Amino acid sequence: MLQAPEKPLTFEEFAALKGEGRYELVNGQLEELVPPKPRHGWTALQLSVQMGPYLKEHQPGSYAGVELDIPTLPFFGCRPDFAYYSPTDAARISLSEDRVLGVPTLVVEIVSEDDEARDTITKREEYARAGIQHYWILDPRRGTALTLVLSGDSYQLAGKFTRDDVLTSSLFPGLRLSLRPLFPE
Repeated sequence: MLQAPEKPLTFEEFAALKGEGRYELVNGQLEELVPPKPRHGWTALQLSVQMGPYLKEHQPGSYAGVELDIPTLPFFGCRPDFAYYSPTDAARISLSEDRVLGVPTLVVEIVSEDDEARDTITKREEYARAGIQHYWILDPRRGTALTLVLSGDSYQLAGKFTRDDVLTSSLFPGLRLSLRPLFPE
C-alpha cells in the first residue's frame, strides 16, 4: 500500500507513482478505489468488445482505453472504467511517453455496488468541472445506462436505457450498442 504524501500531489506526481493497488487523486491525496466485482468486470469487458469494431471502422485516429488515469482538475485525477478520445482529442494521449495529457471526450463509469455515490454523484460533478463533454453511467445491477452531455457547467440527460434497449449516442453516429450482453442477469 502506498504511503500518504506529506504535501498535495499534482496529477503528474500521481501518474508517476508505480505502487500497488488502485487509487485516484482527490484534492492532492491518494484515495483507494473499491475493487471491482465480477459483474463490474464483465460489463467493462463487454463494453470494450462492442465499442472496438465501431471505433476501428468509424473513428480511425481515435483512442479508447480502460482503467486509464486521467487528469481532471488541479490536484485531481480519476480512473474511469472506459475513456474515449475523439480523433481530434487523441492528441492528448502520448503513446510514446505512455501518458495522458488532457481530459477525454467521453468517460464511462460502471457503478460499483460498494461506492455508488462516487460513480453517480462525485465523479459526475468532477467530470463536469473538468469539461468532459460526454459521460455515461452503466449500472449492471439495475440493468440501466444513462448518457449525459455537458451543457454549461453540468450534465444534461441525453438518453436513458434499460437492459433490453440498444444504446445510441449523437457522439457515435450509427452506433447501436446492445445492452443485454453488458448486463448479465
